[in-house]
Amino acid sequence: MTEPDYKRRFDVSDFRGHFKWTKKMTKDLGGSLYHACHKNELLKILKKDSLVLRSHWSLKLPTHGVCKVPGVWTGLNYFVHGNHYGPFLIKFPLSALNGKSFIAFRRKGERHRYFFVEYEARIPIYSFKGDSWRRVNSKVYFDSSTNGLHLKDGAIYDVVLTTEIPLKKMQVEPVHHPKCISGKCSGVSKREARKMIEKIALCYVREKIYNDGILDGFVNIFPDLEGLTLNIEL
Repeated sequence: MTEPDYKRRFDVSDFRGHFKWTKKMTKDLGGSLYHACHKNELLKILKKDSLVLRSHWSLKLPTHGVCKVPGVWTGLNYFVHGNHYGPFLIKFPLSALNGKSFIAFRRKGERHRYFFVEYEARIPIYSFKGDSWRRVNSKVYFDSSTNGLHLKDGAIYDVVLTTEIPLKKMQVEPVHHPKCISGKCSGVSKREARKMIEKIALCYVREKIYNDGILDGFVNIFPDLEGLTLNIEL
């Protein structure tokens, strides 16, 4: 049985070329970068203050066979009817991709699917119609208008990162999780996800206040604060 597109290894038949994500591309495209996850995964991400490489992707090399590489899967699509990858959605500004180099893969099925895999080595892996290191104009993967670039209607855009990105300007929101593709849970409603994220957020804020020494300056002003427990309520 053929594996689904998001699981299959990349090979030369999928390869289209490479490009660099620029500030202009971020400006023209707009939108955000998304990553969905479950509770334990979110806790690890918050603890490290970066989007950790918690998964893998693989490609079939022309001479050395299949290579499995650490990475983290993100995407450009916002699924309004819920997310199948987890009840918590981390939202990053697209500027997090500025300056990164990507190799592009494309697959056609019921829906067009584009994969942008971060690859900074710039050593040719595949060739495309005789071109051993084909540079592509990233605009070809999007629709253009006078207002800039837009995701192609019905297409799915996966962005596989191979370096961690800090949690600067990120937002975490609860989302409806009707079906779990990874099989890690039996599904979570948005209401349930909201209850969980409230507890996670309070713990995160408390740890930040204590661990980052935010209270130290106030203790110098108000010595009686030392040793007190800080309670935070929504």
